[in-house]
Amino acid sequence: MPEKTCLLHANCQGEELETLLRASRAFSSVYRIVRRTNYTREPILPEDLDSCSLFLYQQLGAHWGDLASEALLRRLPAQARSVRIPNLFFKGYWPFWTASGPISFGDSLLNRLVDEGASKEVILGVYLRGKVAVPADFQALFEESPATAVADDPEDVFGLGGYIQENWKKRMLFHTVNHPGAELLSLTADGVLRLLGFPPLSGEERADVCRGGLFPSYADFDLPVHPATAAFHGLPFAGQGALFNIFGRAMTFEQYVSRYIDCRLAGLEDDFIGYLQLV
Repeated sequence: MPEKTCLLHANCQGEELETLLRASRAFSSVYRIVRRTNYTREPILPEDLDSCSLFLYQQLGAHWGDLASEALLRRLPAQARSVRIPNLFFKGYWPFWTASGPISFGDSLLNRLVDEGASKEVILGVYLRGKVAVPADFQALFEESPATAVADDPEDVFGLGGYIQENWKKRMLFHTVNHPGAELLSLTADGVLRLLGFPPLSGEERADVCRGGLFPSYADFDLPVHPATAAFHGLPFAGQGALFNIFGRAMTFEQYVSRYIDCRLAGLEDDFIGYLQLV
């Protein structure tokens, strides 16, 4: 059994990174992983830090108190190594996404139309067939995202900023705004391995990850892309009539939006994910 402990402090992306690092024979021969989820404020025990040889973390600011990255770094053993890993976030595909409001994967324009009391038919007409945004708005909304996507890797140590810029229009790199796909997760894992002096994951090791079940674990939900966004940016995978995986069912953007509106009008916003899985 590996003698050294790797403490991994991250959001839901940490679970996927753990899966990849465990698949690396070189890494797993040296380190055992103890993962603590940051956004749920999962406690980090004194023994987690006392035994830590490698600290992998997504940056948390001072307002997180004892869980803030700087606070944890100060408590590490003197010989422990630390590597700050990117927290990937990308709004390019979903310019109307918002964390504000009553519903998961909120859409600011849809929420405004619902809150104004419009009927479902009117909302669908305006949102799907109306002029939802002028090109300048799409560009401005997009330009908010790339800096955020690499905010936790300001010197682009992992090379993800340039990679996203080069490839995001060619294929769908994210499942949702904060759920990167297997391609970006693999690049992150390879970056960690490179910084530690280990070889990148082999083809066989990557295949082992996929054979273990759904990867990433959240790959059963792709947040649909508005056809107007796809048309503006020239996204070949998200045009009119494109199908998206919604918990094992293929849906068009219009079908998804219809369910979004129904859920909001029925007052079931607190369980939108459950609603999508059933209806």
